[in-house]
Amino acid sequence: MILILISPRNAGLPFADWLDEERGRLLAVTARGTDPGPGFLDVEQVADYTDDTAVRDAARRLRERHDITRVLALAEVDVERAAALRAELDVPGQRPDSARAYRDKVLMKERAAAGGVRVPAFAPVRDETEVLAFMAAHPGPVVVKPRDGSGSTGVAVLDGPADVPSVADQVRSGGHEVEEFVAGRFHHVDALHVDGEPVVSVPSAYTDGGCLSHWTDSGNGSWTLEADDPLHARLTEQTQRLIAALPPAPALFVHAEFFVTDTREIVLCEVAGRVGGTPIPAMLRIVLGLDPRELWSRIECGLPVDLDAVRAHARSAPLVANFGLPPRDGRVTRVPEQPPAGTTDFTVLTDVGEDWSGERYRNRKSGDFVATWLVTARTEGDLLARVAKSEAEAEAGFGWALTAEVSP
Repeated sequence: MILILISPRNAGLPFADWLDEERGRLLAVTARGTDPGPGFLDVEQVADYTDDTAVRDAARRLRERHDITRVLALAEVDVERAAALRAELDVPGQRPDSARAYRDKVLMKERAAAGGVRVPAFAPVRDETEVLAFMAAHPGPVVVKPRDGSGSTGVAVLDGPADVPSVADQVRSGGHEVEEFVAGRFHHVDALHVDGEPVVSVPSAYTDGGCLSHWTDSGNGSWTLEADDPLHARLTEQTQRLIAALPPAPALFVHAEFFVTDTREIVLCEVAGRVGGTPIPAMLRIVLGLDPRELWSRIECGLPVDLDAVRAHARSAPLVANFGLPPRDGRVTRVPEQPPAGTTDFTVLTDVGEDWSGERYRNRKSGDFVATWLVTARTEGDLLARVAKSEAEAEAGFGWALTAEVSP
């Protein structure tokens, strides 16, 4: 039987449809109050899904009642949990050494650099004195981030030593790194490898600001590069080199991020051993011909997939852009009544009255959106023009009672 770890952020995904051969025999661990959907034979729920011990103990209780042959996880928080359970149950799939390398940004960069991938100068840090020492050795802005973070949560850009006190408590809490700030255009590559061989690679460029755009309440997204763009081949090659540098797994779906500097040098930002977050799956569905999470779920669970059809679809697909609007510091007063012209998959992810202010706003992630959509075209120029037009229309459809406007 297949055990699926279902993060609350992945609630509602149609696992029974994706894994139809196993419908009615699926097992799940999820958060209390989360409906895993149809097709599950047995479910364990935990009060706190951030508690690793609770999630693993719930999986062990399922193991006592059922024969588990595969473990599936789609969320970043579950990557290492799933790997540990596979090792414990002795079932196929990524194991802890590989999973850790795709989560720990220090270990990741050490292995990448040893494999010939250009990485920024970096160091693990435990207190503000180590951050200051790094800044003295590497003049200029630096980035402080959690070693195992995701979605740009906890990331801080420091322009100089005077900014260090602002992250002192964060760094002393443990598990952080500092690295040099790399100026350049931000890109991502979404790639599937099976049995050590590349199946498909989709290089894309982020809009200005990339995954940090939400810091300024700006919309952000990305678009697939044209096949004859020289960066397409170079980013694909770097991703393959990166995967070869990290500990292997029977199959991998990775979301890698790179900076491309003004001198066209490609520098690793980080890589995740999972499908990229919203709205990237919708974009990749246009390229691959099916939802990448379905593709990955079937591969991870040992079910048949026509990889040649995936390759062929990727070769003939149009250019596609995804875009999303982040929340504001306030309450939603109006949502769009209709999609912007020329878009597909327009999805409003909020309701009138929803409050994004206070701590929720401060802790927002780069993947937190109030609306997302797709745009397609055959040339990059047409694609980007359509993205800009759709952003303006979607933004005009929202209304906000901003905290700054209603505070006394």
